[in-house]
Amino acid sequence: MKKNHLVGDALILTVSDQIEELDYLLENLPNICFYIAAPVQFSDRIRSLETNNNVRLLTLTSEEQLNFLVSMCDILLDINHFQEVDSIVSKFVQAGKMVLAFDNTVHGNQGQEVFLSSAPDKLVSRVREYLNVVRVGVNHQEKIVQDGTWNVFQINNKADLIVGSNVICRNFENFHVSSGKLILHDGVFVNNSCSFNCMERIEIGSGTMMGEGVRFYDHDHIYTAKKIEKWQWTTAPIRVGRDCWIGSNVTVLKGVTIGDNTIIGAGCLIRNDVPANSVVYNDGNLVVKERR
Repeated sequence: MKKNHLVGDALILTVSDQIEELDYLLENLPNICFYIAAPVQFSDRIRSLETNNNVRLLTLTSEEQLNFLVSMCDILLDINHFQEVDSIVSKFVQAGKMVLAFDNTVHGNQGQEVFLSSAPDKLVSRVREYLNVVRVGVNHQEKIVQDGTWNVFQINNKADLIVGSNVICRNFENFHVSSGKLILHDGVFVNNSCSFNCMERIEIGSGTMMGEGVRFYDHDHIYTAKKIEKWQWTTAPIRVGRDCWIGSNVTVLKGVTIGDNTIIGAGCLIRNDVPANSVVYNDGNLVVKERR
């Protein structure tokens, strides 16, 4: 499936699989990452959506998880049928974030912007308009458990560092987010001398561990056969799944998705997607080709 540059995050909190115009929204907002969360198990219909690069499914088990989603997501889509879950609308309103609803799904009059379900294109346009506005970023630096010293945080005030619970780092880490979002989900462990270099989006799934010296780059310099641009880049999001183990001195380049439960052996350069439940290692072959 083609990947898109992700420019924002939207939350749908539900207890059913009856979500108004969901297929339309996924098709017409490919640059939005949709977090579909529920305190119950998902139906097969909803689970099938996880094959989309811009869909994440989360089963909620705690208030802390919910608060993480509120801080991470830019927009709440109040488009689920049946009851509102965990007073989520008021949580977004109190956080100063946008809540959009359809006329047949809106949960009370709580400050939502309401659109006709017969005209979902209007809601799509509003999402695009909202995300084009530059806002102050979120910096959860203080939530990281720093089991060491000499860590460097360079977080632009219009960029986001979103951190879940029990995220631990050790010594000499570099967190450089000049734009976009760096998202560290619950239980991520970062060993010594790791580096996150983010211009668009780097997302590390819950429970993932990193050895020493792991590096992530979601961008690289634009170049031709004759010139390397010093201050111009191309970007593409990086996503690492849940419960992965990234070995020491691994480098992950832009546009890569690593599936859940994957092991990446020490010293690997990851430039292509890795499916879930894989083991990757470097067999020592070195390839040299002409620069063009």
